[in-house]
Amino acid sequence: MAPGIDGLPAAERDVDVSGPVARFLATTSPRVLTRLRLGLRAFEWLPFPWRFSRLDPAAQEDFLHRLERSRLSLHHDLLLMAKLFSTLGYAVTPQVQDRIGFEIGCARADGSLPEPAGSLGDTEPQGEGEECDVLIIGSGAGGAVAATELAEAGLDVLVLEAGGHYNRDNYPSDHLEAISELYRDAGLTIAEGRPPIPVPVAKVVGGTTVINSGTCFRAPDPVLEDWRQHFGISWAHDLDADFAEAEETLHVTQLDPERIGRNGQLAMEGAAAIGASGAPIFRNAGNCVQCSSCPFGCEIDAKRGMHVSYLPRAVAAGARVRAGVEAHRILVEDGRAVGVEAAVVIGSAIRSQLRPPAGTRSFTVRARRAVIVAGGALGTPELLQRSGLGGRHVGRNLHIHPACWVGARYDEEVRGWDGVMQSFYIDQWEHERVLLEATFTPLAFGGAWLLGAGRDHQRAMLDFGHVGSIGVHLCDQSSGKVGLGAEGSLRASYKLTAADARRLAFGIARAAEVHFAAGATEVYPNIARVGVLKPGDLAQFEATTFKPAELRLEAFHPMGTARMAADPGEGACGIDGAVHGTTDLYVADASLFPTSVGVNPMMTVIAFAKQVARGVAEERASSSSRQISSVS
Repeated sequence: MAPGIDGLPAAERDVDVSGPVARFLATTSPRVLTRLRLGLRAFEWLPFPWRFSRLDPAAQEDFLHRLERSRLSLHHDLLLMAKLFSTLGYAVTPQVQDRIGFEIGCARADGSLPEPAGSLGDTEPQGEGEECDVLIIGSGAGGAVAATELAEAGLDVLVLEAGGHYNRDNYPSDHLEAISELYRDAGLTIAEGRPPIPVPVAKVVGGTTVINSGTCFRAPDPVLEDWRQHFGISWAHDLDADFAEAEETLHVTQLDPERIGRNGQLAMEGAAAIGASGAPIFRNAGNCVQCSSCPFGCEIDAKRGMHVSYLPRAVAAGARVRAGVEAHRILVEDGRAVGVEAAVVIGSAIRSQLRPPAGTRSFTVRARRAVIVAGGALGTPELLQRSGLGGRHVGRNLHIHPACWVGARYDEEVRGWDGVMQSFYIDQWEHERVLLEATFTPLAFGGAWLLGAGRDHQRAMLDFGHVGSIGVHLCDQSSGKVGLGAEGSLRASYKLTAADARRLAFGIARAAEVHFAAGATEVYPNIARVGVLKPGDLAQFEATTFKPAELRLEAFHPMGTARMAADPGEGACGIDGAVHGTTDLYVADASLFPTSVGVNPMMTVIAFAKQVARGVAEERASSSSRQISSVS
């Protein structure tokens, strides 16, 4: 896969790739690992009667080129899998990064470090369990904000997080270890279907806000109106104050177009050239001007993830946070949620997932007032289903914002890793449910999408500094579901419709149009049978119909799997976030969204969590008043 050319080291001969990747893959769930083993076995025997590993290097490279030219989607899927894992292990080595000139870093405009975040106290779970007024399961944008609202309202709040606690003092420096430590299933959670779509989500204190791009959009008004009108969410248009408070807390700032980096500037110039509307992105990172470490945790914590913003505030108000505690089953007595049965990984809450845990021990939490589930749109339905709660709507209605990477080559040097990772948006085609965002991913992730195999792929990697990229982001009408596999593990599936596939192809064409208007010499639409687009190829591309299975997609925004609706027949939760059928059980995360929100969802999750938490606090206050009245 990487024979070594023009100063690049050869995999295995000069740098160890297979060893670190094998250790990395061993951290995934049994279900994911089984799928990977099947794929690797198929790849190994595809040259039957020979085995790929036993071919000589020239025959191996010839075989890879034949896969690339094949008309079979299975061949392209297997080749992409091989490129993904070989590139992941290869591109993180210092020798490769030095030769390409690739650097990861984070910096503020004045070169200073942000003030240290407040303490989270002792996050290590002690003993066999704890008690609290309100138990919150999950510490991302929903759980952290709910904890802050409730702790500041005077309730005794306990937050459980399955992952470890990290910040700028201890993020793993090894990128493979960082992915294993900070992501669920080492970032390999897959929504099964045609095509299968990776949906990487976090498993760390602070949730996905620790590893996301930091992009902050308010929910679009038409979406909120749809939720009000069709799902009975009466308060959907009453979120401005919540958005404003969150923007202040998170230091949300619009990027300076002079400092966003060349990748964002090219998207901005291309959009202006064709008259497409757009603007620099708003981010929760203050005056951060260099940001390429986001997927591995912000090196200086300039990005205000929940672990350095709302959670310290919640702890200052009396909340407790416990890391390394995985909830297994919600406890229900007489129809009321009263706590959770959980397991603690023995040892520190900060542990290397590249080494097996020493074991687990039971941990039980009792909640006097309420249980709030905020494990995200994958984790929340998983826990509810494991507990037999929530009814038939739990796990359905999965939306994910399917997205694809559209790269382009420029004669000028782009160095997309300089500046801000996600920097400029183009909303000209919102009526087609398409949003474009100039997004440059690190070499370890983006390198696998480059064209070619063997030496050709290495030449493309050497040219990485001349590549610009735009993400095509779909407000999907397609949907999927989350369930439990036979062994009790998470199973997600998603069916991309032909209509949404057409919208994505339209978005790819618009991204290509922006690239060409900005001066790109060729565009990579990430569709195997197209390969490369030249400036005169767009009309033919747009006249072509692509099957859903031909698209190479990923997704970062799961939502909708415990849908909120005034009518119990339409959703799993009421408009107060309460789970139908169980008293004192609530949801406070993107699972509540009735439909796809269409933009990066963090700010909408925060606003929904505030609504839910205020309702819980008010219910507690009214309950206390009733008790006082009855005594008097």
